[in-house]
Amino acid sequence: MAMHSEFGLVEVQGHDGWMRCILIERREQMPIEIPGALSAERIEIVEEWVHVRELVEADLARDVEYLRKRGQLIGCMKLDD
Repeated sequence: MAMHSEFGLVEVQGHDGWMRCILIERREQMPIEIPGALSAERIEIVEEWVHVRELVEADLARDVEYLRKRGQLIGCMKLDD
């Protein structure tokens, strides 16, 4: 797992020299036409090649608030001191 400035939390799948193949989760809200439905979204996993310097090692303890705001950690509560 790694962090990317544009894509957030990504999974590294492979490498070729300085390039890394990453998996990105893309979410798209879908229009709802069913009465009583709360929400619907389409989730797509895509591959992207990026330079290794665009990635940093993921540290969930450090990055949890950033990921929650991006919607990548659904259901996580913000803990107040």
